[in-house]
Amino acid sequence: MNACTKAGRFWKPSAWEVFLVVLIAVAGVWSSVLSPYYLSLDQILYSTRQFLIPGLLGLGLMVVVITGEIDISLASILAVGSVLFAKCSASGLPISVAVPLVAVAGVALGTFNGLLVAGFGLPSLAVTLGTMGAYRGLAFIIGSEIGYTDFDVSYLYVGSELVFDLIPVALLLFGAIAVGVGVLMHRTIFGRRCFAVGNNKDAAWIAGIGVTRLKIQAYALAGGLAGVAALVWVGQYGSARGDNADGLILFVVTAVVLAGVDINGGKGTVLGTVLALLLLGTLRNGMGLANVAGPTQTVVLGALLVLGVLRPMAMRALRQAKLVLALKTHRRQTAEPVKPVGS
Repeated sequence: MNACTKAGRFWKPSAWEVFLVVLIAVAGVWSSVLSPYYLSLDQILYSTRQFLIPGLLGLGLMVVVITGEIDISLASILAVGSVLFAKCSASGLPISVAVPLVAVAGVALGTFNGLLVAGFGLPSLAVTLGTMGAYRGLAFIIGSEIGYTDFDVSYLYVGSELVFDLIPVALLLFGAIAVGVGVLMHRTIFGRRCFAVGNNKDAAWIAGIGVTRLKIQAYALAGGLAGVAALVWVGQYGSARGDNADGLILFVVTAVVLAGVDINGGKGTVLGTVLALLLLGTLRNGMGLANVAGPTQTVVLGALLVLGVLRPMAMRALRQAKLVLALKTHRRQTAEPVKPVGS
């Protein structure tokens, strides 16, 4: 499947995405067995809080990974965004001013990652590991170790308000952003170029694609979405401090890899990412209702991450084995029969 085909497939599910739907159903049944409270509609909608924040980070990470890179600093960018919202609220700035300011800050931090990775050719894992610590430190410098909780009510609306006393506003926001990113990646030139760069950046450069600029844009988009995730965070938890979202990156990376996004780039869909988030959210919700210990939940996430990494390798090995078997069969069928001696 070429890059254009991958980019063009929007809502048409792959076999793996259908399998994720089956896993979500199985996880739902399992969760309902673990806890009699799981099947309540109010509880299910409320439990979407489990994946909305990592979901926004995951959509941004998906774009970066499709280009062949990675960004593990997104949770730290969220922390910077949350303490910036605290400063804005404490200064009396209206939310209509604070949101663009924090979004721009997130874009700036993401752009800095992109400049180091694409502009200077540094390895993305090492770079974002470093900026993960640097941005976390910046969050503590801005907000100190003392959490801020005196937010103006307007800052809490997106993360806490319910539409019709049932549907979280944050869920509607996530759905709108997921559709937007889906259109961007599967229906625009930008998306097609991301897939092309992820498949073969040298060929993409020869074809006239600005690889460096494209990767910087991908990092900037991821940083901006982390800023939006910070708005949801302060609304859900009503507080901001430098250690916000610490450890969340495991959930985010697991969701992206489990979604079928190739860690080497060039393959992935928004639909798969959303389905993987639903699966992980369902599992975490069920385990939480059943009082499964936190360390056990972390083990489950780690196992799913390993499964997600191994899956494409296993699929490639299976396809290669089928190809070798087909070639051997073809050779046997086309081989000329040996003539008897003296005939």
